[in-house]
Amino acid sequence: MSRFGQRNSEAAERLAERRRREDSAPRLLARVPRLESLKLEIQELRAGALIGESTYVKRVPVAHAPALFDLPCLDNTCKDGGHDVSHDILRALEAGQTSFEGEDPCNGQTGNAQCRRVLRYVATATYKS
Repeated sequence: MSRFGQRNSEAAERLAERRRREDSAPRLLARVPRLESLKLEIQELRAGALIGESTYVKRVPVAHAPALFDLPCLDNTCKDGGHDVSHDILRALEAGQTSFEGEDPCNGQTGNAQCRRVLRYVATATYKS
């Protein structure tokens, strides 16, 4: 198998595993019944510098979303990396916070070195009265 084919196969396997985890996770509304909306503004940084193509907004479909916030590392050479920020986000949502932020370093490998990317997020939530 070519390197390209192997990378595609590995990526497909990671995606399938992420979907299995999402399917088996409790639903977000079961954990935070008053949650009405959730927006995550996400950035990845490397060596403290913003990586332009890694900035995006994720609007969470609260009505059917899993209570899982496991975001992939956006470096396509990173192996076994990613950012599971579920615990921190769920803790803030369960506390009723309307705005909160956090960071998470990637623990993957790029070549023979540790991935140096850091995920930064800013969350905005609204709740039912």
